Amino acid sequence: ECDKNLLYALVLKLKPITFMPGDYICKKGDVGREMFIVHKGIIEVVVDGKAVAQMKEGSYFGEISLLSMGDGGNRRTANVVSKGFSKLLLLKKNDLDEVVKSYPEMQEVLKKAAE
Repeated sequence: ECDKNLLYALVLKLKPITFMPGDYICKKGDVGREMFIVHKGIIEVVVDGKAVAQMKEGSYFGEISLLSMGDGGNRRTANVVSKGFSKLLLLKKNDLDEVVKSYPEMQEVLKKAAE
């Protein structure tokens, strides 16, 4: 439902980031201020020391933190760990907010997605 120009503007804000095997991408309890898209590699979601999910190329996580309406973001509910060498694309909440200001009609669409 998003405007193509909005999506293009968001793509321009994506930042590549590389993680080594065993690196924590996010930790349970941290305040989330960004989301990630898996470009290459395998990412594991760990809760209470147990792997509960794996994500591969094209998967994404942390979007709730971007869509949360408050400035503080949401607390992460799990540890997310790189299984090997991984390349991710990072989108920061500040960047999303900046882009959305230019597309006020999209604010309602994103608000509904957050709910």
